[in-house]
Amino acid sequence: MIKTLTKIFAFTTIIKNLVGTKKSKTEGVTQLHPSKISGRTIFIREKEYFIREAFVDGTTPIVFLHSWGSDSLGSWFKVLPKYETKNSFVAIDLKNHGKSDASWERWDIDENADIVISVLKDLNISECYLVGWSMGSAVALSVTRKNRDLVKKLVLITPFSWQGFSTESPLFKIFVAGVRARERLFPNSNPQSKYSFLRKSKAVKNEYSDWAWNNLHKSKDNFIYADGGRFVVPFDARPWLGEINTETLVLTGGKDSLVPEQVSTEIIDGLPNVESKIFIDATHGIPWTHDQELSDELDRFFEI
Repeated sequence: MIKTLTKIFAFTTIIKNLVGTKKSKTEGVTQLHPSKISGRTIFIREKEYFIREAFVDGTTPIVFLHSWGSDSLGSWFKVLPKYETKNSFVAIDLKNHGKSDASWERWDIDENADIVISVLKDLNISECYLVGWSMGSAVALSVTRKNRDLVKKLVLITPFSWQGFSTESPLFKIFVAGVRARERLFPNSNPQSKYSFLRKSKAVKNEYSDWAWNNLHKSKDNFIYADGGRFVVPFDARPWLGEINTETLVLTGGKDSLVPEQVSTEIIDGLPNVESKIFIDATHGIPWTHDQELSDELDRFFEI
């Protein structure tokens, strides 16, 4: 009986996810947008990339690079408003993310770094402060390695130097196949888990719940999750970390299970000009849950 009910439940769940209509999730009466910073697109190598920007005379721009599966607003919606009138910034939707063009072809860390450099060149930015979160931290490291004169100071939030396994590993191939199957059968799984975290951690207030739900559920067929690992995993900064002399601040979460402390420690130990700080009670979502503490650290480090 239990096996039969389990099969019926599984079959019903699959059918619902395949043919069901996505719905918003409004928690509260009045619904607001948390960060009304509009953006625009620019063309790089025949591809269209989306950016959000603000310019304040006499300031060095802060360039924000988002995490995997997010975008310039989804990652930084609590941080960008703090700088809109205080300091120049540029937040970029990386390839296959947000409102930027997507492709089923190659999109590794180094390619995204080349895109960031090209975007900043198009904007006539010759020097910047660079802030990367998670996957964005890997892109930030690659940008700094490729163009050291461009980056005045570097901030890495929950960073990694490599993923700890090879794309040629049979276990990794099985893992990617499993993730791909899950995302196609249950495409709302990742957005729902992120939304649940934002709500439970109180990073998103009731009046922003509809925006958060919609922002998280607009990914490009979820292939950023299903296939992205094949291109993120080959990243390995360990051989050249010691070549980066740029003044760097590494921020980690004491309760981060996605990028554990020992993984970020490899970054700290490998960089010659680095300081670090641990937000003891933070998980991987520092820009969401510790936005004020993060902003305070950025202000101190950049001397804003």
